[in-house]
Amino acid sequence: MNSTLDQLIGLLRQESDLYRSLLAVIDQEKEAAVRSDVNALNQAGIDKEKHLVEIKIKEKGRRQLVAGLAAEQGGPAADLTLSRITDRADEPQAAILRQVSRDFLSLLRQVQAANRRNQKIVEHSLALLRGSFNLLNELMSPGTVYFRTGNIQSAKSTGKCVSSEI
Repeated sequence: MNSTLDQLIGLLRQESDLYRSLLAVIDQEKEAAVRSDVNALNQAGIDKEKHLVEIKIKEKGRRQLVAGLAAEQGGPAADLTLSRITDRADEPQAAILRQVSRDFLSLLRQVQAANRRNQKIVEHSLALLRGSFNLLNELMSPGTVYFRTGNIQSAKSTGKCVSSEI
C-alpha cells in the first residue's frame, strides 16, 4: 500500500501542477475576453484543450491507483475518497496525502470559479453584441407601421451601443 500511496501522492502533485497551469491559461482567456482579442481567445482555447487532455490522462491514472487500493482493502473504488484513503494511511504518508489533497481540491475550486467568471464575461459580451446587432438591424430596415387612419408610427429601437471597454 505504501508504494501505491507514494504513486498517488506523486500523481496528485502532477495533477495539481497541471491545474495551476490551466488556471494561468484561464486568466489569459479572461484578459483576452476583456480586450475582445479573438486571436488570443482562440489560442487560450487551444491551450485549455491541451491541458484538459493531459489532466484527463492523469485522472485516469489516479482512478486506476484508487481502484488498486480499493482492491487491496476489499471494497469498491467508488467508496474510496481521498479523505478515506488518508484516514487509512500510516504517517507520514497520511500527512503528506492530506496536504496534497487539500491543495488539489483548492485548485479545483479555483478553476471552477475562474471558469464561471469567464463564462459571465463571455455571456455579457454576447448580450452586448446581440443588442448592437439588433440596433443595426432596425436602423437598416426600420419597422414602420401604417395605421387605418393613415398615421405612421415607427417601432421603438432596441439594443445597446458598445464601447471598447467592459
